[in-house]
Amino acid sequence: DLTEDIVETFEQESYATESGDPIGVIIHDTGVEYSTIDSEVPYMIDNYDELAVFVHSFIDNDTILEIADASYKAQGAGLNGNSSYIQFEMTHVYTQDDFAMQLANAAYYTAYMLHEYQLPVTVGEEDGSGTVWTHEMVSEYLGGTDHIDPTDYWDSSAADFFDTTYDVDDFVQLVQAYYNIM
Repeated sequence: DLTEDIVETFEQESYATESGDPIGVIIHDTGVEYSTIDSEVPYMIDNYDELAVFVHSFIDNDTILEIADASYKAQGAGLNGNSSYIQFEMTHVYTQDDFAMQLANAAYYTAYMLHEYQLPVTVGEEDGSGTVWTHEMVSEYLGGTDHIDPTDYWDSSAADFFDTTYDVDDFVQLVQAYYNIM
């Protein structure tokens, strides 16, 4: 379920696209061990005046919580990412079932947003095309930021819980599966 609890203090600025709509989704992870949505949201709100950082939503194994209106840009991935993409944070989870459910929730939310804006499901590319991006891909391909999430989180969780790897191509397949039934 997608729950909305919109925080009015976040800046509402239009996307810097011709249509004024987003052109894709950026995936983050909090990078904070043992954080929860209940701890991360207040932290983001309390530090917004100083850091000027926020995302649209937080996702864990149980919850998809939208805290900022996705029809306006967020401020979580540098100028080049912020200008055009919906953004969400994944908290860290610690069991096989929780990680699987979190990935399912994240893929559902990504598919839902892409469907909402009539965008296809395509992985971000070096030339700037594509609709599904990790923060690491934004750093590598679009610039303006140096973060590498959620790659390490996905890698370590997939290895620990499933003795395998997990990357954006795997995630895009899951997003496509949800998108196909919308």
